[in-house]
Amino acid sequence: MRNAFFLGVVLVIPIAILIALLYSLGRFFWSVFSDLRLYRELDQIQSQSESRLQKKREENARRLDNGCEHCFDSALGGFPPGVCPRCGLEKEKPPGRCDHVWRRREGPVLGSYCEKCGKRYRPDA
Repeated sequence: MRNAFFLGVVLVIPIAILIALLYSLGRFFWSVFSDLRLYRELDQIQSQSESRLQKKREENARRLDNGCEHCFDSALGGFPPGVCPRCGLEKEKPPGRCDHVWRRREGPVLGSYCEKCGKRYRPDA
């Protein structure tokens, strides 16, 4: 009886260790496979993002190609920051539907307005 017990222990312990090692190895390969799949998806997302960004840059360059020598550094005359005082276009297309074209507002108060949507800008407010 004692010999059968020890023989069972001697056989069960290595088999349990082998099963634990195989389980651990299987989990390792599954995590490697999952990581590779995730990195492939991330590469696709990054390439799509770069293509969208490039398309946005090209659209912005076409939008600003109106024959004006843009000067975005100065905000003279009550224009918002990043607006060309010569043609009234912003350096980057603003969020929303309106691509603002700013014009100087007449009167004693310094400011400007969008000729498309009527939005007003005052530099002190």
